[in-house]
Amino acid sequence: MTATDAPAQTARLAITPLRAEHAPLLFPLLADPRLYAYVPDSARATVAALAQRFAQLELGAPEASGEVWLNWVLMRRDRGAPVGTLQATVAPHSHAWIGYTLEPSAWGQGFASEACTWLLADLPQRYGVREIAASVDVRNARSIALLERLGFERVTTEVAELRGEPSTDHRYRLLCKP
Repeated sequence: MTATDAPAQTARLAITPLRAEHAPLLFPLLADPRLYAYVPDSARATVAALAQRFAQLELGAPEASGEVWLNWVLMRRDRGAPVGTLQATVAPHSHAWIGYTLEPSAWGQGFASEACTWLLADLPQRYGVREIAASVDVRNARSIALLERLGFERVTTEVAELRGEPSTDHRYRLLCKP
């Protein structure tokens, strides 16, 4: 299932629904191998492959899943340049998982915090979400610090697989205020 979202804005970001036509714009940003150090994904080899992935996301989750897939491009309002992407999967029973990717030159500048703060307000309001979860590799100190600043609490630590190797992830959750 998919959702049609209107663009949104924060102080420094334009948050636009992700579309296949964003692939040429985002390909250079998403090709940086540093983005994949702690996530079970890898860069797409071509713009066409990235466009195909974005087209799949646009179609949304399978109807039977009851999920809503939300994906956005994060654009700097002052430069009109992309800095990353933002994702949420809204599951049945008022639960959502979130994720984000920012280009390395934007790390440490507060863009992830700004985008996630917007998302944490939007999900309960628009989709009735009562609990938001995130998973982060234990070595990803920046993301751990961000989640903790946003009020998430660590609930478990689990061994996962990252490109065929064991990886340890913290699972976080945030209970939304009614």
